[in-house]
Amino acid sequence: MQKIKLHEFNNLTKNLNFCIYNICYTDSEKEKIKYINLINKKYNAEKLTIFLKKICNKIGAKILNIANQNYIPYGSSVTFLISEEQIKKKNIINNKSAIILAHLNKSHLCIHTYPEKHPDTKISTFRIDIEISTCGLISPLKILNYLILKFKSSIITIDYRIRGFTRNTIGKKYFIDHKINSIKNFLSNDIKEKYDSIDLNIHQENIFYTKMILKNINIKKYILNYKKYKIKIKKIKSLLWKEMKEIYYGKNL
Repeated sequence: MQKIKLHEFNNLTKNLNFCIYNICYTDSEKEKIKYINLINKKYNAEKLTIFLKKICNKIGAKILNIANQNYIPYGSSVTFLISEEQIKKKNIINNKSAIILAHLNKSHLCIHTYPEKHPDTKISTFRIDIEISTCGLISPLKILNYLILKFKSSIITIDYRIRGFTRNTIGKKYFIDHKINSIKNFLSNDIKEKYDSIDLNIHQENIFYTKMILKNINIKKYILNYKKYKIKIKKIKSLLWKEMKEIYYGKNL
């Protein structure tokens, strides 16, 4: 980021929304339930809380408050209230109904999971939404590569927006404090090579959007029992690609 001598606090809010989809071939109701249960176990609220703590560490944020929840029958959510620096007790007003944090209510991390199985198709899907909203010097763009590698995503949508403005010491407004032409500027070359992508950017509004889909898939990782369906691989692969393209393009094909 540019080194700007600011008047008081950096009030620019940097908001990153990261959505991933993974899919699986599930031929029977038993396999669908097995897949959803595996996802629910792997991404329950307790494990997601540990994961978000790692994100906080990587972006240099301090955790102020954690709220997490598992849902019945499936799904979970975790929200962190974060700050750029450690908060002293004298800066916190605490009563029975609220905690008030000056300059910090814009900074948070949250994650939601959406396992899904459809009764009439042989494909089950899983979606994770991650929102990172920061102010000050903390940048959510630092962890893009980590997120993509962590979830081994089939389809990814990322939108990034800078809101508000901040002022320097002589009153000049700054509506952005770092250089960016595209979200892909912050992705590693090996990740960019693995995905096809669409870029939509409105530079004058500081809005950036990138959508990505794997160029190739390892079919073994998309079937719960690969040996059982080995003779049907070509057909299964066609079904998986159809599902992926429908999600990617946002329409039924």
